[in-house]
Amino acid sequence: MKITVLGAGSWGTTLACLLADNGHDVSLWEFDKNVADKLNSERLIPFIGGANIPGSIKISSNLKMINDSDSVLFVVPSHFLRSTVTAIKNLGINISDKLIMSATKGIETETLLRVSEIIEEIFPETKDKIVALSGPSHAEEVSKKIPTVVISASMNEENAKKCRDLFMNDYFRVYTQKDIVGVELGASLKNVFAVAGGIVDGLSFGDNTKAAIVSRGLKELVRLGVALGGKEQTFYGLSGVGDLMVTCFSKHSRNRNLGEMIARGKTLHQAERELQMVAEGVKTSISAYELGKKLNIELPIINEVYEVLFKNKNPKQAVYDLMTRTPKSE
Repeated sequence: MKITVLGAGSWGTTLACLLADNGHDVSLWEFDKNVADKLNSERLIPFIGGANIPGSIKISSNLKMINDSDSVLFVVPSHFLRSTVTAIKNLGINISDKLIMSATKGIETETLLRVSEIIEEIFPETKDKIVALSGPSHAEEVSKKIPTVVISASMNEENAKKCRDLFMNDYFRVYTQKDIVGVELGASLKNVFAVAGGIVDGLSFGDNTKAAIVSRGLKELVRLGVALGGKEQTFYGLSGVGDLMVTCFSKHSRNRNLGEMIARGKTLHQAERELQMVAEGVKTSISAYELGKKLNIELPIINEVYEVLFKNKNPKQAVYDLMTRTPKSE
């Protein structure tokens, strides 16, 4: 199949390489022409270190490459998704007749819409046809063909299976399901708790504290996810607890790394600049905080992460305030 991957960061490029390894005709789009030219000349996956991009993958900054594709995979940062989809629309490119997949994780801060909802808003004909690909999967490990298991979710079961068949191989296993709402929410919200996990690490707390963040974070994820239409059982699977665990504990997690840097005294701006990659948990913490207020849902960890990131709250004070909340049953 001819597939265009939109977004040439570490994850988008890694997925493009995986698809090429599976025998597909892959094109990779990068917004910045200079970056696209560099990728073409160096043929190295960004930020991975030593992982090669197959010569068969065509790299360009021209969105019109989509016209020649049977399928489109969005892997752009969530805050660039709307502008990217709008640019496609303005170029007169119709993606509604293609298999549309997304590995972008986030909730739009201005509208509080999920990724598939943003695409559907601009291309209404795609409603209920979009597939979300998500799960515990760091690019650093997938690029090395380390066994990884993810979810392909869509209201359209046939499309979920098509996505599965495109990606699945002996080191990348894909399960299908229909709860795209839960899968997208799990993929987005877990990044906020990963920032909290990083703060715990930066403060040199131990395993007890990290376990509390993961388990109580899961409670908040389920509470908010179900209120927004996700199925509770989804959050106890790969795109919920699985993704939450890997993101909170892994050395590869950019969100965890950002939280650790902030706990050690860096400002948000300094941490983001040093990270060099997008930490989706930053903007998602705004969305999650606003959703909690809108729905009147108690989200203590999410609220404290928001306060630390955007209200300059001392991380130690945030942990203290979590620990000294009014006693209650679990």
